[in-house]
Amino acid sequence: MKEPIKQYKPAEKLELPKIKKAFPKVFKKVNCPSCAEAITADQINLENSAAKCGSCHVIFSIEEEMAAIKVKEEIKQEYFRPEGINLFYYKGEMEISLDGYVNQWDAAGLMLFLGALGIGLLLYFDKNMSVLIPLISLLGSLLFTFRLINYKKNRIFIDINDASLSVKHRPNNLVKDVSFPAEDIDQVYIKQSATQGGYFELQAIINGSQGQYHQKLLTVNTLTKAKYLEQEIEKYLGIEDRKVLEAIA
Repeated sequence: MKEPIKQYKPAEKLELPKIKKAFPKVFKKVNCPSCAEAITADQINLENSAAKCGSCHVIFSIEEEMAAIKVKEEIKQEYFRPEGINLFYYKGEMEISLDGYVNQWDAAGLMLFLGALGIGLLLYFDKNMSVLIPLISLLGSLLFTFRLINYKKNRIFIDINDASLSVKHRPNNLVKDVSFPAEDIDQVYIKQSATQGGYFELQAIINGSQGQYHQKLLTVNTLTKAKYLEQEIEKYLGIEDRKVLEAIA
């Protein structure tokens, strides 16, 4: 005898209840600091953060109570790694490397020496002046041309570990390497470059033996790169980002 075929009830789509996000309700009762009388709403001046007691008639500040109920949630933007920056982690250390970019001073130097070369050659052939000026101009033009052609070989390395933060330029191009104890770095921020228009400086506030001082770490050619470097360095060192007066908005 065949077993009866079991009947299965088709699955029903269940409606899930909507989950409402519960936000804490912040409120504050105000009492007179003189007589402890409860202060009513009509006795409070929200614009000036002051109140007047209806019982003993003293006027007092309620700024502390106002600060307790003001909830301001700031959303910090997350910056993703831009092109030209690479991150490496090895045994708890972080290395950030940046590709080279065309320096405005190199471009300006090339134009200056090319102009001087043209003037020097004109004076040499027309006025029979010394060959020294066009020769120096030619050497200067070749130097800046070489730098511009090979700018992609330039790299900046930021090495960070629990003990220190160091910044190195390779080749150094007469830029001195810098290094600071990690525990002395109070804040990292971005400043508009005063010498290169449209470029940005990554600055650090260092806790020195004589007090705090500001130190330029490096210069980059885009704000996105500067923001990303600030974000990653502060994240690695556990620095809570805060506003700095000298920083760009």
